[in-house]
Amino acid sequence: MSLTTSPWKFRSGDDTRWGTPNFPDSSWQTLAGTNFGAGKYTRSPAPKTWTGFGWFRLWVKKESPNLTNSWGLNLNHDAASETYLDGKKIMSFGRLGNSKQTMQAVRAPNVAIPLAITDTLPHLIAIRFSNYNAFYPNFIGFDAQIQDLHQMNSRLAADQHFMDLLLMSVAAACTLVLVHLLLFAFYPKQRIHLCYVFYVFMIALGLYARYETIVTTDPAMQVFFTKVFLCFVTMNLAFGALLLYSAGYSTLPRRKIIAVFGISIPVTFLTVWNWYDVWYDEIITNLHNLYLLLFILVFYTDAFLSVLREIRKGKKSLWLIAAGVIFHFVSGILIGANVFNWFTLPEVMLAFAWGNLVVPALFTIYLALEVAGTNRFLAKQLIETRDLAAVNLAQEQEKQRLILAHTTELEETVLKRTAQVREQAQRLQEMDAAKSRFFVNLTHEFKTPLSLIMNPARELLRNPDPKIAEQYAGYILQNSNRLLQLINQLLDLGRLESGQTALDVNPVDIIAMLRIHVAQFDSLANNRNIQLDFYTDSESLIIDEDADKLEKIIQNLISNAIKFSQKDGQVKVFFEMLAEAQYEIRVEDQGIGIPENKLPFIFDRFYQADSSDTRTREGAGIGLALVKELVTLLGGEIMVDSSEAKGSTFKVRLPYKLSAENAKPMPYPETPVYQSNSNEQIADEQQGNSLPVILLIEDNQQLNAFIRTTLSEKFVVLTAEDGQAGIDLAFAEIPALIITDLMMPVKNGYEVCAELKADERSSHIPIIMLTAKADQDSRIHGLETGSDAYLGKPFDNRELEAVIENLLRQRKALQEKYSRNYRWLTHTEEMPSVEKAFLDKIRTVIEQNLDDEQISTDWVGRQLGLSRAQLHRKLKALINQSPGEFVRSIRMQKAHELLKNKAGTIAEISYMVGYSNPANFSTSFSKHFGYPPSAVSFEKHS
Repeated sequence: MSLTTSPWKFRSGDDTRWGTPNFPDSSWQTLAGTNFGAGKYTRSPAPKTWTGFGWFRLWVKKESPNLTNSWGLNLNHDAASETYLDGKKIMSFGRLGNSKQTMQAVRAPNVAIPLAITDTLPHLIAIRFSNYNAFYPNFIGFDAQIQDLHQMNSRLAADQHFMDLLLMSVAAACTLVLVHLLLFAFYPKQRIHLCYVFYVFMIALGLYARYETIVTTDPAMQVFFTKVFLCFVTMNLAFGALLLYSAGYSTLPRRKIIAVFGISIPVTFLTVWNWYDVWYDEIITNLHNLYLLLFILVFYTDAFLSVLREIRKGKKSLWLIAAGVIFHFVSGILIGANVFNWFTLPEVMLAFAWGNLVVPALFTIYLALEVAGTNRFLAKQLIETRDLAAVNLAQEQEKQRLILAHTTELEETVLKRTAQVREQAQRLQEMDAAKSRFFVNLTHEFKTPLSLIMNPARELLRNPDPKIAEQYAGYILQNSNRLLQLINQLLDLGRLESGQTALDVNPVDIIAMLRIHVAQFDSLANNRNIQLDFYTDSESLIIDEDADKLEKIIQNLISNAIKFSQKDGQVKVFFEMLAEAQYEIRVEDQGIGIPENKLPFIFDRFYQADSSDTRTREGAGIGLALVKELVTLLGGEIMVDSSEAKGSTFKVRLPYKLSAENAKPMPYPETPVYQSNSNEQIADEQQGNSLPVILLIEDNQQLNAFIRTTLSEKFVVLTAEDGQAGIDLAFAEIPALIITDLMMPVKNGYEVCAELKADERSSHIPIIMLTAKADQDSRIHGLETGSDAYLGKPFDNRELEAVIENLLRQRKALQEKYSRNYRWLTHTEEMPSVEKAFLDKIRTVIEQNLDDEQISTDWVGRQLGLSRAQLHRKLKALINQSPGEFVRSIRMQKAHELLKNKAGTIAEISYMVGYSNPANFSTSFSKHFGYPPSAVSFEKHS
């Protein structure tokens, strides 16, 4: 039900009381209609006092209590409003204001304002309203409708759904535009596609503009889309004529096209400029329609005739376009213009939306038929061409076949050669890296034994003492054998890879051979607290075998198992007979194991699972490669199972042939005896000795023992076999000097040097780095981490002793410099930062407790986190003073300062610096400075 013409009361201005039912409105103006406006097209006269802002009031009531309690109010306006029911605001649209600048207009064509009216009493609907814009001058007010809320919501939702469905026609038109735009991009010579794109795009634009004029919530956009729609009505005919001309002429008639757009564009401009009159003035609207009719009669008739000519020439499918154009304009006049008022707005909109797509759809069918006809023509031409070119095609095919075969062969050859080159390059790169690691490790393996050959030989020439000569000769013999073994392994590996090794088969008792070689390693296993056991299921087995090669296999596997086992571990060697004339030798250990990702490479030449400077075991990476080659030469196979940190198992399976002769007995080889002296034994031997203490960190036991022996006459030598143990021992003992190897387990020499130099307990200690890595980069790295000297292996023992004595002399000179005239008290800035910080810390601790006479070395050490021995050795090494002398020097210096400043009597000052007996204080003061305390004051005045 419409409320637009109901007796609404109006009052200009603004007062919130006007929305309440109690406020009287009898003096307010009664309106003929709320859809008022201005100008000649107005629907209802505006209120007399209308200035742009005011209140509208209307009393409503239900005629019967049986009617619904929920009502819906729909307001259609281009303004801002607030709706009140019985004085309570229930809805607002836009932003109210007293000017164009402060207000914001909003349309709400599909919003229902809920009203709760549950009785038959009168209820007040009040609308606070402002409109200063007058987007449509003939519609400044509003239309109001009231209806059952549910019915209104259903109607508005249906209307919105209907309008949304119209957008499908816009989407369909846009799809056609995109398809034919792509066709034009692929076939730019067929300009009919571009004309089609312009035509359908104008249709899509008009459809969307008409949609927005109905559903938009912005009045300004409604005006804009009204103008766009009027532009479409005019220009659509021009693009339609362009499409017909493109279908009727092979080349567009330029003059006719210029005439079409020369007329259409000015008319369109005038229509948009005077849109308000065109939209509402019946005379102007009729004139505009007359123009459209004349345009159709002139240009469309001419274009239609050109299409008919093309149809007569054979393009019969063009009748689709002609029929579509006729249908489009007939439906446009009867339904779109609704000249007879036969149709409702939804019916007009539906016909407008989908009727405009008839021509594009028929045009698409026309293009499809054209493509089909073209395809049929091309198929016919293709058959004729194929028949004419059959012979040439056969010859060309044969030629292409030969060329293709040759090309394929060349490509395969190139690919194979490329793959071979890449594989060779990768192998060379891997081999180069492996060789680099190998030579570094091999250098270490050679230089350490060379050091234990050259230096003992020099000592023998210098000191022919029989007892020492026997020990040094043992070093020379054992390390010569080690070098010989390394050289033999390298030669064997080279001969095996070049195929120059032949088998020397003789009768061998394999069981006896294994027992002998297991027994050979008993001494080495016992020295490392490793249990070595041999298990067999046979007592004797005499076979024809190359004993020398089998011996190398067994020795490598057992020595590796012991080398990589932890202390108190176990190594087991098994012999087992297998089927098909085979036997298996299995070596199990409980050692460090091999990471899973490195197992495939352990038999590669020069490969090491751990190639870092901190690896726990020495090796050159050729033992397992040699074993693999020897096993292959003997016709067998080798396998390995390993778990990291749990151990490894190596299995060697070899074929055998029973020997017809008896095996020759095998002698037990001589095994080296390993001896070691602990640091406790050395400390016991050197107890009471005042020699300087040197810490030697070297993982090679023989080199460790040799250096310790040669230095023991002049120094007390403590030893450690890995970097971390060396660091712990250095902190515990504070030695006068440290000698460290570079490549060691746990922590390497670089890490040892860096950690000791950074700690205040050991920062003063000179460090000599002793290593087989003598290249310039390694030397520079060692010096950068804080080492004081860098000696390469094999080293000259005399040079080592000279470097030690030189560093100790330098340390002694620094002691004398800092201790002379108590320079450490006044010139600490000359010291290295770590030493200065250490002395400042001790001095602060003592000065804060200076009046305590019970200060002792143990107490100071506890405050600093040092033991008595650590504190004593650190101070002696720095300033050649004991902790007691250091405390006394601080007391005397402070007392002299207090006496000089007359801070108290001699007795009082003696108490201040920790002396309970002034007489003892005076004696100590006189002994320290050479004059009594009383002379300080006299000295100041004189």
